[in-house]
Amino acid sequence: MNTNLVPIAAMKEKYPNGLADALTRRPDVTQAELAKAAGTSPQQINRLIHGEREMTALWAERLAPALRTSPERLVFPGLRTFRAPLLSWVSAGRLASQEGVRKSDVRKYVYLADLPKGDWIVLEVQGDSMDRIAPDGSYICVNLSDHRLLTDKFYVFGTPEGDATFKRYRHGNPPRLQPFSTNPDHETIQMSSETLVVGRVGRVINDLG
Repeated sequence: MNTNLVPIAAMKEKYPNGLADALTRRPDVTQAELAKAAGTSPQQINRLIHGEREMTALWAERLAPALRTSPERLVFPGLRTFRAPLLSWVSAGRLASQEGVRKSDVRKYVYLADLPKGDWIVLEVQGDSMDRIAPDGSYICVNLSDHRLLTDKFYVFGTPEGDATFKRYRHGNPPRLQPFSTNPDHETIQMSSETLVVGRVGRVINDLG
């Protein structure tokens, strides 16, 4: 019986990931320092770098903070990731008038992945008016460059009072901004000519990590 031997080189990268690339971008972090930060051994880090061990979500979450990257980028190295500013709702209301994001508006920057091109911001959801898709304390990713109103899609709107509100758009005469909530006390808002579209909501995130 013939035995087929697999070359050692072919065994490398059995589990490809983005760890080696992340370390290249952070030359100040050694493998030993990364191992200490993640609570593991340098040998385990070396196995992950060479794709000899799978980059699970748990490993990625332990390694990402020390490398200042996102867990998704470690697990899916080909994934397009970018930074987006996390803003307050006060800042979002001001954006309805087409003003740009100011440095003072930004609470922090967060990494987003696998979203279409656009001008993205992140807002923390407050209250239960949209809790059927975005519970209190979750985060919504809003594309400021997408103002196309499509019925039953979700948007952040600027109100005539200068505030921002997260609602589902319903076409009609007049068009309506509807809550999407388990709480029946929330009421539908009629859209007026003074209501402005801040942007379309492209994703809900329950935890930014």
